[in-house]
Amino acid sequence: MPIIFARVDDRLIHGQIVQAWLPELNIDEVVIPCSQEQEKHMNKKLLRLSLPFEYDLSVLETENCVAYMANSGKRIFLLMESLQDFQRLVEDGLQIKSLNIGGMHFKEGAQKLAEHVFLDEQDKNTLKILTDLGIEVETRAVPSSASMSIKEILS
Repeated sequence: MPIIFARVDDRLIHGQIVQAWLPELNIDEVVIPCSQEQEKHMNKKLLRLSLPFEYDLSVLETENCVAYMANSGKRIFLLMESLQDFQRLVEDGLQIKSLNIGGMHFKEGAQKLAEHVFLDEQDKNTLKILTDLGIEVETRAVPSSASMSIKEILS
């Protein structure tokens, strides 16, 4: 599977992605998985406008995402709104070794874990499942920032 980088960031496409991550990683396409419900509220045209023209963009229903990426010849930046979106992909057969958390902003019942990362109980449970599967999870805003292991922070 040609996934170069996987990131959870509730802002999806924004300055850090466009200015720092994409040029650093030599990406061809950004893939955003979403549920049918999320898709109803997602402004795909705005996402497309936020991304420079040289990058392709695919917003796919989660259940179609793993098969799409497995058959793609493009270098993919996988970008999700939540840890649960990522977990669904893993449950659908996504084979990946690492995940970056960029931004998970404050929500009711969440505790600050790191700068721009707030986790509620569901998020913490999801992270435990992912790390128990051997997936390395780190938080880092941009490539030049220091990486912080989520497993070490949660310990």
